[in-house]
Amino acid sequence: MRNSVDYDVIVVGAGSAALTAAITARNERASVGVLEKSPRQARGGNCRFTGGSYRFWHKGLQDVLEFVEDVPEEEARSFILAEYSADTWYNKMLQVTEERADPRLTELLVTESTPTARWLKDQGVRFELATRHSVRQGDRIKLEAGANVMHARGGGEGLSDALFDIAGRKGVEVIYRTKAVKLLSNSRGGVNGVTVQDEEGFRDIKGRAVVLACGGFEANREWRAKYLGPGWDLARPRGTRYNTGDGLRMAFEVGAQPAGHWSGCHSCCIDYACSRMPEGEDIPIPITRNESALGIMVNADGVRFFDEGEDFRVYTYAKIGLRVLQQPQAAAWQIFDGKVTSRLDPDYSSASPVTANSVEDLAEQLRMPALTRTIEEFNAAVQEDVPLDRDILDGRGTVGITPGKSNWAQKIDQPPLVAYAVGCGITFTYGGIKINTRAQVLDTEGEPIPGLYATGEIVGGIWHKAYIGGGGIALGTVFGRIAGANAAGE
Repeated sequence: MRNSVDYDVIVVGAGSAALTAAITARNERASVGVLEKSPRQARGGNCRFTGGSYRFWHKGLQDVLEFVEDVPEEEARSFILAEYSADTWYNKMLQVTEERADPRLTELLVTESTPTARWLKDQGVRFELATRHSVRQGDRIKLEAGANVMHARGGGEGLSDALFDIAGRKGVEVIYRTKAVKLLSNSRGGVNGVTVQDEEGFRDIKGRAVVLACGGFEANREWRAKYLGPGWDLARPRGTRYNTGDGLRMAFEVGAQPAGHWSGCHSCCIDYACSRMPEGEDIPIPITRNESALGIMVNADGVRFFDEGEDFRVYTYAKIGLRVLQQPQAAAWQIFDGKVTSRLDPDYSSASPVTANSVEDLAEQLRMPALTRTIEEFNAAVQEDVPLDRDILDGRGTVGITPGKSNWAQKIDQPPLVAYAVGCGITFTYGGIKINTRAQVLDTEGEPIPGLYATGEIVGGIWHKAYIGGGGIALGTVFGRIAGANAAGE
């Protein structure tokens, strides 16, 4: 009977979600084959384009120190970290998604995030404390509220490499330059393999179960225009160029049910020059520009167009790209002054900003006559009588201007003034296929399709309207473990 299959479990894709599923299935003594569309040098899916942040619930610093390495005891005592409970995360998920997130999947994501972090560490993934958004309070360091407090060593690329190493040592086989084109079905309607296309043509690979973990459709220009709407065909994918919706198409061909926000996506600010690069070219890393809340943003006409202080950046950055895409020339400028430039994310070190000693000089260099008035009106509207506290939603906003800034408003008045040109970068799409809490793919009648599982960005029903930083890797690995274990049980 064993000779009738090539693998017990076939995993389509090779990002962190896929590899977690593969490793889990292999731990259950299943034979596992991973199909990767890209060449080896481009492997890793969207994972390798991330910072490797991982969101999970914890009771404070001692919980977090269980997972991170190389933090001396004396240094650890200098950190201040409040509890981040499962309830806090769950309620924030409902808030940012306007209560559209699937409650059962969301609850599972949240509750299993910490056990999955422990599993990743036990498998050999190394984590580090994330202090890039911390605030110094005397001789103590307070980690920013709501921020991700740990990331994989080496960022997303380090996480990807670690998972490939673990999978390789365990005997998981990875087949590169192999595109999945069709799911194979048996007479009972169950999935039992994949038709693939490689350099030699088409062939069938048989399996007892298939796990789809090959992302969404953000790298498919036609689908972006079709589902996200006008103008999205011009947005620049900032991650892998191999996520073209193949897994979604295959799943729908065997009757899978669509789920989630099909006209929504994770879109953030990226370097403007990179936003104009042809899609066939590999985009450099790092290119993200996510510090909007530290200053103001204006469009090409020199006019502000949204509330930069709506919420903490981890809850807002993934929807600002859409706002930029809607502006003239699909471009914007992030403007900061000397009071905050030292707090900019390290990703900004790869940029070449326009620098000036006065508002008038900056407006002249940017050829934006309206910018001077915009900044003057903003400065006059700042509520300076309200204390500034970046660790909370401090209510230090503006009055009398539209749009206002709700929190952390400061005058733009201390040289040097710097301006960074940004465009829209699309990371992944929110629409996907429906799964249950066993990670089984459901058909249009809500019944599991035998032998078919899914995890990662191909799953719909979690993200709507917005995204929470670090939630993507958590989602992929949490449901990757569930999918891998249940697929091995087939």
